[in-house]
Amino acid sequence: MKKILLKYRHGFLLIFPLLLVIFSYREADTRFSYDLSRFFEKTDHSKEEAVIVSYLLQNESSKLSLRRKKEFARVVVRFSQKLQFPDKSMLGEYPPIPSLFLLAWAKTRTDFDPNLPKGYGILALSEIFIREFELSAGVKINRDYDVKNDAIQFKMVLLKFKEYLAEGKSVQEAYQNIYGTILSPNEWENLIKHYKKIYEYVISENKP
Repeated sequence: MKKILLKYRHGFLLIFPLLLVIFSYREADTRFSYDLSRFFEKTDHSKEEAVIVSYLLQNESSKLSLRRKKEFARVVVRFSQKLQFPDKSMLGEYPPIPSLFLLAWAKTRTDFDPNLPKGYGILALSEIFIREFELSAGVKINRDYDVKNDAIQFKMVLLKFKEYLAEGKSVQEAYQNIYGTILSPNEWENLIKHYKKIYEYVISENKP
């Protein structure tokens, strides 16, 4: 018995740190952190999706069904993982959280009503943007279905958005370049206001 204990003594020493990690993880999972970047960086994004669906449910102006809201939340979270902001970027007084930024983007463009006549789909993309994307990417986009698909829309705008950021443009400039002359007056300012409200909603919903 003594020989066995000596043989595996290093393994037993690892048990206590492992238990501490497990218990600290469980505690952190139940205690909300005001650093939302840490809150949203976990591999399991189901909680992030649930927060977005919760926000959409309390948004009375949204015309989306519950199923559509869940699907939209999954798309937002999925594509937010492909977005990185330049160092020291801020959206108003808050740091940029990719999923909340994409949510504010859709809120600003269509208030989550993809059937508004101001453009294609939930991001209200312009015909000019789609044509330019087709030329640059060498693809053909179906106007009746493809361009209205949430996932395709986010894939398109993020490709262009990241391209503009790589050129050295700011987050605001990249957004404005995507829409060009069809931007509404004070649209960027409205996006910042929506982002602030969404950010504060997430904080209020996840306080201990």
